Amino acid sequence: MYAYISGILDEIDGQQVIINANGIGYQIFVPGLIMQRLPSKGNRIKLYTYMHLREDCQELYGFLEKEEKNIFEKLVTVSGVGPKAAMGILSTLTVSRLVIAIISGDKNTLCKAPGIGRKTAERIILELKDKIDDEAIRLTDTASSSPGSWSNERMEAFQALQALGYGTAEAESALAGLEEKDVSTLIRRALRNLDNRKR
Repeated sequence: MYAYISGILDEIDGQQVIINANGIGYQIFVPGLIMQRLPSKGNRIKLYTYMHLREDCQELYGFLEKEEKNIFEKLVTVSGVGPKAAMGILSTLTVSRLVIAIISGDKNTLCKAPGIGRKTAERIILELKDKIDDEAIRLTDTASSSPGSWSNERMEAFQALQALGYGTAEAESALAGLEEKDVSTLIRRALRNLDNRKR
């Protein structure tokens, strides 16, 4: 129903956020690892959303990247893996680690997620191994350049670009090769890189 929701990040509570979009507050569940990458409250944010409908409730799940949403949607098609279990997986494993585990048949890595036993892990591998698309695999190729090893200044610039609506891959690419220590300079040069690529 909703492809994405864009607005102001109003509240953060556990694994839920509230986004104020034109005066309407949308309550959205967000996996833990993705929650760590969100901007601070009061900033603009765009989350790609998945709606889960049940007889007794409607729940929204949100992701910063389309690839994260896509892998979530694939996970919930697996027998025995509902939205809560898929949330647990993406709160434990990054998309790149998850994709690598599925492609390589690594049940032990999948079992690190809460509520995922060996039989469920085997089903995930069996049912999704041939459904992993090129975009998800591309994320594994960029895992080595993850922002986890960046300086505080570069990370601040990275988060600022995300707050402006740029995706992870776009922000990482825009900052590649920039050595400035000053955050504002990093942001300006990264935005210039992004602008040049659009021409």
